[in-house]
Amino acid sequence: MNLLSDIDGKATQEAVEKELRQYRTYQLTTPEDLLPTITPKYTLDMPSFGGGVHSKVESAAIKNIEHYREAEKFFRRFDRAFYKLSKKERQLIVMAYLEEVPRYNYEVANELSVAERTYYRMKQKAMYTLALALGVVVYEEVVKSS
Repeated sequence: MNLLSDIDGKATQEAVEKELRQYRTYQLTTPEDLLPTITPKYTLDMPSFGGGVHSKVESAAIKNIEHYREAEKFFRRFDRAFYKLSKKERQLIVMAYLEEVPRYNYEVANELSVAERTYYRMKQKAMYTLALALGVVVYEEVVKSS
């Protein structure tokens, strides 16, 4: 069984692109999105039987910490995978997916001074490398007839 020949290219590319979108989401997320609105509110918060009372501020702080832990874990995992790419492949991924305004394929090819055909080969190789390193490879299902 040749693992590379059994890869579902389209589904694998979609899985890697999902990871790249997640990267951009974490990159662009700011703490202000998670902060609560604080208004003078006079209420009596009765303790719950769960053992604690969480105000809106405490809940937002907990959510904020959880978000940053998830982001930090994601970035460590992504960085390990990203640095398995060659320098030119990293440039390609950054320009095509991770910049604030991602560029079109022909723009990236021109910037890297490669032919479009070479660009698409480089891109495919980079996507497969990322997929393998991130553990998001999708294999084709082999149907065996009885």
